[in-house]
Amino acid sequence: MNRELRPNSGANRNQGKLELTEELVLRVLTRIRGYMREQREEYVSIGKPLDPGHAAVMKSFFSTTFLAGAKVVQLVGRRVAEPSCCLEARAAGFQGLPEFTHLASVTFQDVLVFNDEMTERLLFQALVRRVQIETLGLDRYVELFIRAFLDSRWLFSVPLEAHAFELESRFAADPKKAFSVEDEVRARAGQNRY
Repeated sequence: MNRELRPNSGANRNQGKLELTEELVLRVLTRIRGYMREQREEYVSIGKPLDPGHAAVMKSFFSTTFLAGAKVVQLVGRRVAEPSCCLEARAAGFQGLPEFTHLASVTFQDVLVFNDEMTERLLFQALVRRVQIETLGLDRYVELFIRAFLDSRWLFSVPLEAHAFELESRFAADPKKAFSVEDEVRARAGQNRY
């Protein structure tokens, strides 16, 4: 077990709370950023462009140029690997971390990797995350996501994730009602709402 990931003493030990120093958070950010870049490199060579049917549905929400730059990987017989720092944190007693192997998809910058069958809703949500990463830059996206998660310990309270689900809900409610995800994400980022 990583000695830096250890439960607090006393009452908090029973609640699975870990002492998270700023130094430790910075190390976690570095490791997650590295993981995101490594996974992108692993999958980019096997990624395929969006098929014309999916691109036609998504063009009411994303620019043609943006869609053309996306690569899709549908995993069969395997799942996205867990980041080693997440495995270490769980072993140290950190509770509530999302398990990458159980996520429907993971967005590695421009490469959208699906653990589960790719539906239009899952594709839409993965593309929203791609816009967020592209707008904020990978380093800032990871920092905002991880710090918000560590503050709340609940995935759905992370503003980036909440916004992705909000936009996906709008899409699911009326897939024919167009709006620009790129404009929505840029506006929210410009208002520092992530």
